[in-house]
Amino acid sequence: MSDTNDFSEEEIAAVREHADREHLWGWEERAANLARLGLWDASRLTFNERGMKIRAILIGDPSPSEAELAVMFPYLFGESSPEQKARFEQRLLELNLAWVTERGFVFLNARGHKVMRDVYWLRH
Repeated sequence: MSDTNDFSEEEIAAVREHADREHLWGWEERAANLARLGLWDASRLTFNERGMKIRAILIGDPSPSEAELAVMFPYLFGESSPEQKARFEQRLLELNLAWVTERGFVFLNARGHKVMRDVYWLRH
């Protein structure tokens, strides 16, 4: 991530937190922090150009790998037992597509959401 030299650690952390926790409680506080750092477009309720650049760096390669697709398809569309779900979640973590909450739940991170959208697009 050599492109990150243009951004502070605080900026990168704020974008990562908001992108990873986008659908979780505390959205307003994260948006306020992003605005304070000059990374948020309040009129559009999204990252501004600088914030989008950081988000793009965090997401990485625009094309999902075969390994990412191989775990995401069954994770999203397959029927699974609790044991299978745990294996899928472990694989998502190994591929850096997810993170673990303070309470032990596994959620997709920004990269995982991008791969998920690609899988939905490929399926439909």
